[in-house]
Amino acid sequence: MSAANFPSRLLARTGRGTLAARKPPQDPPSYSRQPAANAASVAEYIADMTGELARVAGAARLDMLTYLLNMARMEAEGHITPRP
Repeated sequence: MSAANFPSRLLARTGRGTLAARKPPQDPPSYSRQPAANAASVAEYIADMTGELARVAGAARLDMLTYLLNMARMEAEGHITPRP
């Protein structure tokens, strides 16, 4: 298996697709214009992406990177408003 195909093959096995498959909720410049209205959707996007990256780092046995990515995921999850 080539190094270039490693992340996408790993993510395909997890059923999550590739990292590029999920689009952010809006274009990044709009985040700074409407931070309060968009904060939960941005946090949700960041939580999803860092979770996927943490799985890739874990599979490569990059322990410190996995830890840091999971910490970022947990921080982002703390900013997601619960849905009724």
